[in-house]
Amino acid sequence: MSSILRNTRSVIFVVGLTALLIFSIGSTGHTKTINLTVAAGQPPVLLGIKLLRDYFIPEVDRRIAAAGLDVKIKWTQAYAGSLCKATKCIFAVQDRIVDIGFVPTVFHPDKLPLESVGFVAPFVSDQVKVVTDVMDDLHKTIPEMGKQYQKYNQIRLAGGGIDTYHILSTFPIHKMEDVKGVKISAPGAALAWMRGTGAVPVQGNLQLWYNGAKTGIYKAFIIFPSTFLPFKFTEVAPNVSKFNFGAQYAQAATMNMDSFAKLPIAVQKIFKEVAPIYRQKNDGGYQAFSAKSMMLVAKKPSVKIIDISDNERRKWAMAMPNLAKEWAQSMEKKGLPGNKILSSYMNGVRKAGAKPIRNWDKE
Repeated sequence: MSSILRNTRSVIFVVGLTALLIFSIGSTGHTKTINLTVAAGQPPVLLGIKLLRDYFIPEVDRRIAAAGLDVKIKWTQAYAGSLCKATKCIFAVQDRIVDIGFVPTVFHPDKLPLESVGFVAPFVSDQVKVVTDVMDDLHKTIPEMGKQYQKYNQIRLAGGGIDTYHILSTFPIHKMEDVKGVKISAPGAALAWMRGTGAVPVQGNLQLWYNGAKTGIYKAFIIFPSTFLPFKFTEVAPNVSKFNFGAQYAQAATMNMDSFAKLPIAVQKIFKEVAPIYRQKNDGGYQAFSAKSMMLVAKKPSVKIIDISDNERRKWAMAMPNLAKEWAQSMEKKGLPGNKILSSYMNGVRKAGAKPIRNWDKE
């Protein structure tokens, strides 16, 4: 009887040990590898792209490891247009050529029209966090904001702002009258800021402005200070006219909907947790570097900083037609809640303490 008992215990021990070994092999030897491609049309000197590379990706990896998940992401990274140009990354994400893309929403007022509300309401706030906080609130409360991205088979992981816009020029610009007949380049939605001023708007982007100003294609361009040093813009356009058109929501990190759906639920959760921190780092970084950039370029003997009075800024703002009301009406005609978005945006920035030069929604 004791012999049978001993044999039974031996069998139980062997079976138990075998099960333990199988479990151990299964839990550590079958790590799931997920291949994800991240791309941007601009170089990682742009803070939003730099943080995608240096914060978002490693932080996702860190949190996956900390959670003990049997998942490893194999990242393929392609920046500076090596896989998609700045204006084409939205389509690269749509077609799943890339899984995660840096999409400059400023270039897509036709494809992501509701993201342009800040651009049709300039001279509102020079605080990046203010405008992006309000935009995030719109995304949380108005379903149509997210549906814009879904139309292109992607979700918005995180939006992002950029610091306030000024004019860089090859000659001094002190007032609005100085731009009459002058070719001035600007990105997408910002082209409308020249309506009513007599300036000649020219579509452009970060990759074009240095050579464009150097070769005389245009005399000036509208851009934010955090780009002055990385792109050496003041070498060719040494006059900085501080019109302070306002900080803007202008970019988004997006992900292909199918790629996101295939992630394990726990990894999806990590993506959602890291994304808003990425946005906060982006906004704070732009605000800080904007001030630093202005301070550093002001020390250069070749650079002339031109302070623009509130009266001159108001003159420019009032010279334009009511871009915001025009935009809201055009959105309504398309079945989109343009009026609601405009009023919510303006109420949001005013509630945050902004004092707009022009209350676009109340005229």
